[in-house]
Amino acid sequence: MKELKQRLLYFAKTLKEHTEYIDYSSMGHLETTAAKTKESTMNEIGDMFLEILELDNKTFQNWLNQEEDE
Repeated sequence: MKELKQRLLYFAKTLKEHTEYIDYSSMGHLETTAAKTKESTMNEIGDMFLEILELDNKTFQNWLNQEEDE
């Protein structure tokens, strides 16, 4: 289980730190905007993923129970 958590932490950090390649000389406005949006989305998913991985088990279980009750 510890190895799985390490792998998930690595994946989450990779998402959080992802930088999309943008070539301003060959990409148009639409392509640049799409690349920036993709990068932002991946970074936000990484942040959320890290937040979940950093929760202790009790807090995580309480969070899941709240989701089931709604």
